[in-house]
Amino acid sequence: MTRDQFELLAPGGDLDSIKAAIAAGADAVYCGLDRFNARNRATNLTLENLRGVLELAHKHNCKIFLTLNVMLLESEIPSVVRLLNQLNTTLIDGVIIQDLGLGAILKQHFPDLDVHASTQLNTHNDGQILFLNQLGVSRVNLSRELNITEIKHLAQFGRQHNVLMEVFVHGSYCIGFSGLCYMSSAKNGASGNRGRCSQPCRDQYQTTPTGSDYPLNMKDNSAFNDLEALADAGVYSLKVEGRIKKFHYVYTVVDNWRKQIDKYCDGKALSSDTRELYTVFNRDFTNGFLQGEIGKDMFINNPRDHAVTHFSKVYQCSSVDDVKVVKQRLYDDKSVIIQRVEDAISDFDTTTCEQPPLVKKTVHVPALVAPVSNTSNAHPPKLSVLISKQDDAVALARPEVDLYFEMPMGLASECDALIALFQANSHLIPWFQAVLIGDDYKAAERFLTEVRPSLLVTNNSGVGYLAQSMGIDWIAGPQMNSANSYTLQCLKDQYQASGAFISDELSFLQIRKLVRPEGFRTFYNIYHPNTLLTSRQCLFQQTEGCKKIKINKGCLKRCSKRTSVINMNGTSYVVQKLKGSHNSVYAEHNVLNLDIVKKLPEFLTDVLVDLRDIQTETRHSVTNTQLIDLFLTALSSPESEQPNAFEQIKQATGITTNKQYAKGL
Repeated sequence: MTRDQFELLAPGGDLDSIKAAIAAGADAVYCGLDRFNARNRATNLTLENLRGVLELAHKHNCKIFLTLNVMLLESEIPSVVRLLNQLNTTLIDGVIIQDLGLGAILKQHFPDLDVHASTQLNTHNDGQILFLNQLGVSRVNLSRELNITEIKHLAQFGRQHNVLMEVFVHGSYCIGFSGLCYMSSAKNGASGNRGRCSQPCRDQYQTTPTGSDYPLNMKDNSAFNDLEALADAGVYSLKVEGRIKKFHYVYTVVDNWRKQIDKYCDGKALSSDTRELYTVFNRDFTNGFLQGEIGKDMFINNPRDHAVTHFSKVYQCSSVDDVKVVKQRLYDDKSVIIQRVEDAISDFDTTTCEQPPLVKKTVHVPALVAPVSNTSNAHPPKLSVLISKQDDAVALARPEVDLYFEMPMGLASECDALIALFQANSHLIPWFQAVLIGDDYKAAERFLTEVRPSLLVTNNSGVGYLAQSMGIDWIAGPQMNSANSYTLQCLKDQYQASGAFISDELSFLQIRKLVRPEGFRTFYNIYHPNTLLTSRQCLFQQTEGCKKIKINKGCLKRCSKRTSVINMNGTSYVVQKLKGSHNSVYAEHNVLNLDIVKKLPEFLTDVLVDLRDIQTETRHSVTNTQLIDLFLTALSSPESEQPNAFEQIKQATGITTNKQYAKGL
C-alpha cells in the first residue's frame, strides 16, 4: 500500500487544534466557521483567519475541508450563498454537507467546490451512495454502526461509481444513528441537526433495574488495531472525531494514527501500544460496531474521562495513595504532550497570508417564488394514516384516507409475507424506515420490483433512488429532514419526488416561509409518537436486562420489548423494540399539532396521523376508527366549527405535547 491510498482526516475545533493536527501529520483537517456547522460548541474559525489556515495547511501538504453540515432554515439561504461566494475566492479543498438544498445549490451554482456527505446523512446502503452521487457528492462518511464486511461492500461499490468512503476510526460513539436523533432537540431545543446537541445520551438517569446510572452512554470508538482490515476493505479516509476536544488530544490521536499508517505502508509490524491514546480523554475504547460485536461490552457507566481508571487497573492500584500516583503521572504525561505540541506549532503563523484572493464572479442564486397555483388551494389537506399491524390494513381502510403501512427495518426476513400482504391489499402504500442495511436494502429493491406500488413514502434516500429509477412516485419522509424550499425543489427536480414531509423540528414561523414547488405535495405529521432516536445497539441490556451478551441475527427479527428510562429531572423516555426493527427511544407523550392545520391550509396538501403500535403514555379514549373519523371531521369542518372539532380530538387523545413546534430550530 502507498500513502496516497489513505487519508488521515483530523478534527479542528479551533486554531490550535488545526495547527496540532497539521504538526502531527494529518493529510486533511475538517473544521467549521462560526455558523452552519455541526459543532457549535467548538471555537471554530472566522473568515478572517481561514485564508491563513489554508496557506499554512497547504504548505504542509494538508487539505482543509469546511463543515457546512447542518439543516438550513429558509432565512439562512442568502447568508450561506454569500459565504459560498467568499469560499469561492479561497483555495478551500472541499465542503461537508447534510442539507440536500445546499447540495443542489452547490451542484448548480458552485460546481468547482468538492462536496462530501456528512455522517448526518446516515449513509449505509448502495442506493444512498447513488442518491448522493447524483447530487455531485465525491465522498461519503458512512454510518458509524456498520461492520467491516458492510463497509467493504460499500467501499468497493462506491469506487465503481467514483465515490470514496470515509469511516470514523477514533472518538465518540453516538448511541443513535446520526441525523436521526432528535433527543436533544426535544429536551431543550438544542438540535443535533443544527450542531447544538447537548448530549442527553451522556446524562445520568435514575438507576435502572440492571444498576446502570448512564444507560445510554457508550464507550469511545477505536479502530487502532483494525487498520489492516480497513485497508483491505478499500476505505480511503480514516476520520478522527473530536472538534470539541483540546489541541493536545488532537495531536496525540493523529500522531499515533500517522505512525500506524506509515508502518502499514512501509510493511512494518503494526503497533498495539495504546498507552498514549488512553492518556488523553477517553471513555474506554471499543470496536464493537466495526467487528459486528454489538452488545453489553460497548457501554460504560461513566461519561467522563476514563484515563485514571484505566491506568489504575494497569498498575494494579490497591490504595488511594496508589491512585494519587497514577493521577500525578497522568498529569505529568499530559503536560509533556502539551509542551511537545506547543513547541511543534510555535512557528505556525496563520495571521498573514501571501496568497491573494481568487478573482471570481459573484454567483447569484435566485429566490424561489411560490407558483400562483399554490396560493389558491380550495381543498383541505388530505388525511393520511400510518399503521404497523396487518389487522389494521383492512380494519382502517377507507377511500378518503391514504393508508400507509410501515415496513420493518429487518425487511429481508419478512419480504415474502409483505409482498403477499400488499398484493392482497392494493390500497396500502409502503412506508420505508430510515435504516435499511445490507440484505434489508436488497429486499426493498425486490419488494418494489414485485409489488410495483403506485406510491411510496421513504425515510431512506436509497429507497428514493430506487423509486426514481423505477418510475414510482415517492414522498420523502419526515426523517429526511426537509427544512427549506431549496430541499423541496431539489427533491422534485433532481430526484423526481412527488412530495415531502416538512421537518417536525420547525416552528410555524419557520414553516410559513417555505415555498412549495408546483405540483409538489407537502406533508406534515399532525399526530404521532415522537421518535427521538434509533439505535443498532440493544437498549435493554442496560435497562431491563437481557440474557444475551451481544446482539445476534435473531434479535432484529424476533425481539419485542418495552421499558422506560427517567432522567434526574423526572422526564421519562420510552424505549421500545418492535419485531423486525431496531431499538428506538420515544418521548413520553405523543405530539399533537392542530395549529398548523388552522394556520397553513394552503401550504399543506396532506397531513398524517400516526397510529402505529408505539406504546407511549398517551392513551386514546376512542378506537382508531373513531379517531380517524374525528380527524376527517376536523379537516372538512368550516372554519367556524373547527375549534369544536379540534377540542374533541384533544379530549380523545389525552395528554399530548407540541413543544417543538412552538420553539422550532
